[in-house]
Order: sequence, then structure tokens, then C-alpha cells
Amino acid sequence: MGDKKIRGGALVARALKDKGIDNVFTLSGGFCNPALEGFMECQINVINCPHEQIAGHLADGHTRISRKPSVCIVGPEGFANAVPSMMEAWGERSPVIFITGSSSLKRQGAGGFKEIDDVSIAAPLTKYSASITDGNRIREFVDKAYRIATNGYPGAVHLSVPVDIMFSSFADDVGLEERPFTHQKKPLAKAWPDPESLNEIFDLAINAQNPVFIGGHGVWWSSAEKKLEQAGFELNIPIFNIPYHQKLLGEEVDSYMGLADIHQYPPSKMALHESDLVLMIGARLDNQMNFGNPPLFPKSTKLVCINGSHEEIELNRAADINLLCDPGVFLDKLIELKIKLKYIK
Repeated sequence: MGDKKIRGGALVARALKDKGIDNVFTLSGGFCNPALEGFMECQINVINCPHEQIAGHLADGHTRISRKPSVCIVGPEGFANAVPSMMEAWGERSPVIFITGSSSLKRQGAGGFKEIDDVSIAAPLTKYSASITDGNRIREFVDKAYRIATNGYPGAVHLSVPVDIMFSSFADDVGLEERPFTHQKKPLAKAWPDPESLNEIFDLAINAQNPVFIGGHGVWWSSAEKKLEQAGFELNIPIFNIPYHQKLLGEEVDSYMGLADIHQYPPSKMALHESDLVLMIGARLDNQMNFGNPPLFPKSTKLVCINGSHEEIELNRAADINLLCDPGVFLDKLIELKIKLKYIK
């Protein structure tokens, strides 16, 4: 282990630098100063905001547009202000990394400055919420949080860093003496389809008279919107978008028909009610999708959900068929099938 010592906050900054983080949004000062100094040393952009809620929403917006995680870091006095942005990021599957400075670990439960159970509050609004209780494990916690945020279905994560961990000194290479010896960003793990399940869906697609695509967040986070466009064009299948903020395609795309909202957009009602197969890719059967039920999806329509994570599969239990598969991989296979059929004919 090296002789050079750095503060825990600087160690957090270096761990995030290893992951390729470029932008941190914050309301500067207080408990987070060691981390902010570390970000500057690592030449990570620090965007100082007038309010913690603004910092959280800007981090979320930047993450959605860039499809690359950003960081929101706030002190214990601003944690509650960041909570609304956690909820927004959760709803849009935005992999924001929220870091909150917290009261001293040494005096936990004794009435520290703005002491609050931030880990429990953030837990239902994030994929992962934890407190770093040992400064020697900072890299481990950051690595775990980043992987959880970006793999499977993306989503916000939260790390609480107590003030005594933030300001204490640790070896600059601590955590690198055991596997993984390097904490550089790694390629995302992608779910690959079960061949039998894939063939079953292909048989349905080939024989369907009026199939429909519905694309969701998973298509965006897999950077697969162009593949969805190509699949719609090659297979002559209309494409609808889940009625959320994340718009996948523009009006210039011939096969894009708009939002799958039968109450506000009549063309989708006609298409869905006449469909015999709906391929819903990277989306959830939640309230916006009427939980998979009529009148949005007629009982006579076969409903197939393709999702890149087992968590979404569990949420989509109402589907007739579920396929665990990265949306981009599924669309590649569907386009390949169409090309093969053209060649055979």
C-alpha cells in the first residue's frame, strides 16, 4: 500500500474518475469540500447550483440526454432538497449517482448536524442506497453503485459518506490490493435471449396480421432507437412510444405513429384494438400501460414484453410471453430474421 495519503472525499473523486464521470452538480461548500477538491484535482467539471434540488434535476437531465451517468453531491443540510430529483430519475430510469455528505459516523445517533437516516429515505427511490462506513472500502462502494446504476435497467443510486470518512485520510491506492485490481469502467453486461423463447416470438411475428411495436425507456438506454426504426421499416410494423417524457423517434420516421395513449391519441387506440400482436420492448406494464389490461390491450391481442433485466420481467408478469433480452440485441435478431426471409423467398 502506498505511503501517500488523501482525504476520503478525494478518494471518492478518484473512484468516480475511474468510471469516466465528467460532470458533478452541487451546491458547493460544507461537508462535501474534500470531494469537491478531489473533483478539481481530477479535472472533473463541477457545476455549482443555487439549490440542491436544481443540482439534482440538472444531473438527471444531463444524464438522460448524454446517456452517461452524472453525479449530484450535496451535504446533510441539502439531502431533503435532492429527494424530488431522485424520484424523477427513478421514474425515467436515469443512472444518476447521488452522493450525500452525512453526520459523523463516530457519533451516529447522538444528534449530529442535520442527522437523518438518508440511506432509508433514498432506498425506495433508487436501485441502491448505502452508507460508506469504512473509508478503506470507498472504491468498492463506488464500483458497486456504478455497476448497479448502469447495468440491467438503469437507475439512480445513492451513497452516503459520513463527515469523518469524508475528511479522514487514507492511502491513495487503498482498495486496489484485491480484486478487481483495476476499477476502470467496464462494458455493460447484456442479457442474451434464450433461443427457444426467441423462436416462439419469431413465429408469432411471422404469422401476425396486425403487429405493433411499443418502445420504452430500455430502447433509449440501450442506444437502440435507430434499430427500432429499422425494424419498423423492414417489417412494416407501426411503432408507438410509451406515454412518458422519453421520446424515441421523430415525426420524420415513416413507421413512427406517436404515443401509445388511447385516451389522448386516437390513432393508437385504433392500432392497438385491431392488433393481434404487440411487441413491447424495454417498457413496463405499469399504470401508463394499464398494467397490460383492456381497454389498452384487447384480450384477443398477444402481448409480448422484451426487457433487458429480470427486475422488469417481474414487473411485466401480466404479459403472455416475457423475454429476457437486451432491446438492441432483440432488434438485431428481428432484423436478421427479416433479411433471411427475404433471401429465402
